[in-house]
Amino acid sequence: MDPQALVEETRRLIAIPSYEDCTAILAYVQQRLPFLPWKKQYVDKWVNGRQQYNLHTLSPERPFVVNTHVDTVPALTMAHAFTPRVEGNRIYGRGAVDTKGLLAALIVAVEAFYRDHGTVPVSIALTVDEENVDAVGSTHLAPFLQDMEYVLVLEPTQGAICTRQVGSLEFELAIQAPQIYHAAMFGRTPNVIRLLVDAWQALEDSVGLPLNVFLFEGGWEHYTTPPQARLRGEFVIEPGGRWRAVEEAIQRTLEHPPLKGRVTYRRIDADDPLDFDEHPGTQRLARAYAEALGEAPAFDIMPVWTDAANFAKAGVPCAVFGFGDLAVAHSEREHITLEDLERTSRVLYRLFTILTQ
Repeated sequence: MDPQALVEETRRLIAIPSYEDCTAILAYVQQRLPFLPWKKQYVDKWVNGRQQYNLHTLSPERPFVVNTHVDTVPALTMAHAFTPRVEGNRIYGRGAVDTKGLLAALIVAVEAFYRDHGTVPVSIALTVDEENVDAVGSTHLAPFLQDMEYVLVLEPTQGAICTRQVGSLEFELAIQAPQIYHAAMFGRTPNVIRLLVDAWQALEDSVGLPLNVFLFEGGWEHYTTPPQARLRGEFVIEPGGRWRAVEEAIQRTLEHPPLKGRVTYRRIDADDPLDFDEHPGTQRLARAYAEALGEAPAFDIMPVWTDAANFAKAGVPCAVFGFGDLAVAHSEREHITLEDLERTSRVLYRLFTILTQ
């Protein structure tokens, strides 16, 4: 793989913002690889007056599918998020590791293999809306994968082949004060923020898992007791667990004083853990890794939801794989290294070779 080609491809992809509206980046990929039989699959989502769509080359003649999503989170705390910069061996920018760098590695590998062999032995599926709860892209795509043999989902796993994936129960807790008081008289009423903090601890104790809280808000800047509080978070469920059992524990806990009748619960999303088992597709991927990089791959559990969850619901075996550090995704430090790009692209090229054989 040409290192400079990988860097430039990653830079071009980062420079195309794809938060919510993915039409520009998908148009770029379609133009970039014109020798592939691309098809658009429109989904139930409109952004900026444009209907969003998945882009794919699905065919029963190519039952091994390589998938990644093309949307990103917004800039958030990252300055100049869509102006890629290179520092040493790192390429910085929104989506660099999640997952535009991996898409760049795929593009370069596909182009190189087509140049060398005149064919591409895999189907490719690029999905939208993965970063949202609804995940309408993979939801729409999944039924069309039932004739496919296997889906390789490109996500940053630090090079581990993840044949299992955690489940999760995402939910919101809310509490409303029946009335407010001048803040100097705070002793007249329970503090709803404190009650929600107590609920946080009570849920962890009853479920036996740490609660991943990514939103907590309440009160206002005026000098009164807080009128409301809200918490949004999730319990991550390891393989073997079930989200319904976790939800039942939450609901039992909220039935005890002083939370009973005060704290409301709303489920946002839920998925059981996945175990994709051994499959010839996994064996081919592991062989490609070993032959491309000269060492056996590590196997691990994907610690977050991916589009593989929707594909597995359609009965299609999956694995999640790609070099890069998930920890820096969505942050102001998001980057991917040149080594991550090269290794991903080399494994993919070797995988294409094995599938052709």
